[in-house]
Amino acid sequence: MNFISYGNRNKKSMLFIHGLASTADQCFKPLLPYLQDYFVIFCELDGHYGINPKDLTSLKETIDSIENYILNEMGGSVYGICGFSMGATIAVELIGRGNISVSKVLLDAAITAELGLMATPFTYAFIIGTSRIKNKKPIPKFLLDKIMGKDNLSVIEMMYPQISKNTIKNVCKFIYHYKPPKNLIEFSNPVMFWRGSEEPIPAKSEKILREYLPQMETEIFEGMGHGQFLHEHPKEYAEKLKVFLENK
Repeated sequence: MNFISYGNRNKKSMLFIHGLASTADQCFKPLLPYLQDYFVIFCELDGHYGINPKDLTSLKETIDSIENYILNEMGGSVYGICGFSMGATIAVELIGRGNISVSKVLLDAAITAELGLMATPFTYAFIIGTSRIKNKKPIPKFLLDKIMGKDNLSVIEMMYPQISKNTIKNVCKFIYHYKPPKNLIEFSNPVMFWRGSEEPIPAKSEKILREYLPQMETEIFEGMGHGQFLHEHPKEYAEKLKVFLENK
């Protein structure tokens, strides 16, 4: 795992955690020009960077590593965490453990809904889909529309082609059976949940998280699918993020 930082350490710190089968740069680098007033940290997760990536074998160990980085390198505290998709699930786990201090949390399309029997077909659909994208083969449009949102090409354009089947399986085993920690209810600082109107799993996740985080605010972006607002509108995304971070 890598941690890459940008800006002045004396400014408020923002930790960004990317989604599955993407990269920190593909998800968040377009936001950097608009976040000059923050000390920005990108997490590059195992299996998601380099030409010959090492598989991500355990998402729990990944979360342990991020937590240890915050404890050891950031004095146990970051001003904000922004997680997208898998990264948002990781953010939920981090604040639910209660071992670090975080003032503001943005969860973009967190996946915290137990998928039960649907977990296996969703996992294999993910594996097949990424393989077809890598080999420049089309994915059936009806399937892409159903899972990622109508006419949403963002997931294809943000994909990290070196992703391995093992990494996908290991992550999906965690996030598709994820249950928030009971201690999450003790987190009382501001939380914002963003999702597109065309995202069925994050919609379920939002309802679950509200039981733990009654203070959580939600913004829904009409007509948007998974990752679409982040990928297609980085300036607006960053500006909205700054409004959330700066509101008292």
